Amino acid sequence: MQSDFFWSHTPGASLLQGEYDLGLVLLSLVVSSIAAGQALRLAAFARLAVTPQLRTWAIVSGSLALGTGIWAMHFIGMLAYKPHAVVQYDIPLTILSILPGIGASAVAITLLAKAELNAKQLVLGGVIVGAGIATMHYSGMAAMRMEHMPQYSPVWFAISLMVGVALAMLALWVRFGLSRFTDHLSIGIKTLAAVIMGCAVAGMHYTAMLALRIPAPHTGHGEVPAHSDNQLIMGLIIALVTLGIGGLISQANGLIHYRTRWQKVDMDEARLRALVQMAADGIICIDTQGNIQEYNPAAEAIFGWTADEVMGQNVKILMPVALANHHDHYIQRHEHGQMNAQPPLRNKTSEVLGQHKDGTLIPLRLALSQAETRGQRMYVGLLTDLSDRKKTERQLHIAATVFDHCFEGVVVLDANRRVVDINPAFARMAELSRHSARNKDFVALFDCDESDASITNMWTEVGRTGHWQGKWKMRHNDIQQEVSITAVRDEQRRLHHYIAICYQPTKQEQPTMV
Repeated sequence: MQSDFFWSHTPGASLLQGEYDLGLVLLSLVVSSIAAGQALRLAAFARLAVTPQLRTWAIVSGSLALGTGIWAMHFIGMLAYKPHAVVQYDIPLTILSILPGIGASAVAITLLAKAELNAKQLVLGGVIVGAGIATMHYSGMAAMRMEHMPQYSPVWFAISLMVGVALAMLALWVRFGLSRFTDHLSIGIKTLAAVIMGCAVAGMHYTAMLALRIPAPHTGHGEVPAHSDNQLIMGLIIALVTLGIGGLISQANGLIHYRTRWQKVDMDEARLRALVQMAADGIICIDTQGNIQEYNPAAEAIFGWTADEVMGQNVKILMPVALANHHDHYIQRHEHGQMNAQPPLRNKTSEVLGQHKDGTLIPLRLALSQAETRGQRMYVGLLTDLSDRKKTERQLHIAATVFDHCFEGVVVLDANRRVVDINPAFARMAELSRHSARNKDFVALFDCDESDASITNMWTEVGRTGHWQGKWKMRHNDIQQEVSITAVRDEQRRLHHYIAICYQPTKQEQPTMV
């Protein structure tokens, strides 16, 4: 078998000297380059696929498109060779020779779909792809039927394998190599990558053809048959059918890819819309003219205007007159700054006043940012109603004023009955500073024994009824004080603080007898 495959020089034997049809050679290069371009595109689809199923489909269909293109290039290259002898082809074997090319293409597409390719992957992939294409070439050549079966020079056979592996590595590297020179692959760069890959794949075939040895026939009936236009027509048909199949596969992948991306974008938009609609804070988007483009339900609750009433209106409708007069100037100044390359707004936070539909002023916290949508600048405001917080702050301020200025002594205790804070009045009663009183046991400030059963009962009563009132003497001066203790509970009725009120009872004047 080996002696039939490899050619050995025999004295007196002569070889046929073939030649190439330049038109078919150029056609094979064009087919190979277009197939390589389709492979790069399908690898990009696989790389950007949003699901594993789409990635698998892109790799499988890309393998079919590239494998068919490589096989077509090989077959056209065989048609381009004129050995000056009658040549026929074993159709089943010729068709089966496409399988190694598809396998090699699957490896190539899988590697091209990666974001990066290391040296080990490049070498291993080059060996597999080169061996696959070489297998396709020699199995396709085995389908040739001539008076003398083709044989191959052992030296050139080995060279063709090495060149095939080297060119396969070049074909795999070219996309990653060219991408290092630029972050964005332009159409020119992509075309160059496809041409280089196509020439590399075609180079494997034509290097392997140098190993071909065809013994000359002993009879003269097969000498130099006419080379009709049938081979050119057949080559064109193969090229058109192959490129048509590859184009359909590529377009189908493109449609599936963009449809999936559109579905993902649509889902993201729906999710974003749901987040905006369900947000607890008001969200208002305006264009560069100040006109409202987005207005969520939380904003409706804050301002009293519905979305239908304000959409397309100037945002000044939501502002007090004094602020609305300056709004246009503010937008114009910022737009001028953007044209002069000033930094964009990023979550600029401030407290502002809004105006309710009924004219009521609303304190708001505004977080303002800008965004670009399809080349159009817009401003997004995130609004939090501070009315409740301001009301709470006022109540706390009043409570703090009462705490600091009331005549009675006030002590705040934690759940462990230790002092958290005292007011100035109690500081005078106990002759303690606020700092030194903190964390002291409350009962220890009085002339009481905490182990006494009455003290235990007192705390039990406070826990049960929420209140206790009695008389204790201050430990440091024996002055008797009226003491009132109240439990403070949260919404779940859990006790977390006590409030103690202390004051010295006034002496009751005795009635005078007349």
